Amino acid sequence: MLTAADEQRWYACAVTRTSTAAAGRLPVAVILAVSMTAAGVVYPVTDSALHHTSPIMIATLRALVGGLVLTAMLPLVGSRLPRSTRLWLWAFAIGFGNTTLTQVGISVGTERAGAAVAAVLANSAPFFVAIIARVALAETITPLRAAGLVTGFGGVLLVVFADPGSIAHGSRLAIGMGLALLGAVGWAAGGVGMRVLSRRQANLDIAGVTAAQFLAGGVPLIPLVLLAGGSTDWGQPALLAQLAYLILGGQILVYVGFNAALSRWPSTRVYAWTFLVPVVAVVIEGIRGTLPGRSAMVGIVLVILGVAIVNLPRAEGQAAAVVGPFEEDAGRGFER
Repeated sequence: MLTAADEQRWYACAVTRTSTAAAGRLPVAVILAVSMTAAGVVYPVTDSALHHTSPIMIATLRALVGGLVLTAMLPLVGSRLPRSTRLWLWAFAIGFGNTTLTQVGISVGTERAGAAVAAVLANSAPFFVAIIARVALAETITPLRAAGLVTGFGGVLLVVFADPGSIAHGSRLAIGMGLALLGAVGWAAGGVGMRVLSRRQANLDIAGVTAAQFLAGGVPLIPLVLLAGGSTDWGQPALLAQLAYLILGGQILVYVGFNAALSRWPSTRVYAWTFLVPVVAVVIEGIRGTLPGRSAMVGIVLVILGVAIVNLPRAEGQAAAVVGPFEEDAGRGFER
């Protein structure tokens, strides 16, 4: 459990602009550990919230209300929404990928294909990142990092299919798989876009751009909510508490931390940490009394091993080895 002081320090690190001194920052690994833990909690919280509302309603509220809340918080951390048309165009492009497509892919894909299938396809994003980043950023992926990604993804398969739950069939399964895969591509493209922007834009305001992404990516979800229909039991206190976590923790905390990490580490290295999300979800279920089986435990070990391999100094290649294992990118003066 984070104390108020810990949360303040984390947010200060996550939203600080790139000109801030290295001493004022937390290590990227700490930011990602907090972000991915928060993301893992999203799964059981969302599962409970779906008893009282629809998947697309949750997706829309996370994006739009998350954007409004983060916008209101910006003055408290010395940030602001983008002032230039160019940055807003970037926000719309990135937000369409990692907010609109990702939220629709995960929420509707899970509803159509089943949680297990959607989770596996959503966790294929690091592989799309490796391809897109190779074209957009000329980021190379070493054999060691590729081995880490494959190992981590193999662990995800074991974790998810140890208890697959309900899996759809026929056209419902095909549509669900297509949407989940589209969400993974959008998540990957949006993340690489954030990486490109952070490298091109000096002193990028991470929190401000993230808030703009939420707002821009949430707007296209509004007609989908109206078309999808469904009901929401707004009188349920439990639902309001669940939505509060999904917005503050699952949206703001996760995305601000993730975007801050993307501004400091290569894309494939950051995205490998997303393999930890289903592991966290399984651990939470274990704490609640549903202990994971042998296959899930082996999968958890493989995920942790895969993430560890991806983060080895040798996995960065020759360029990163020059600046050391805890520094971000050669040539950018990245901090620990």
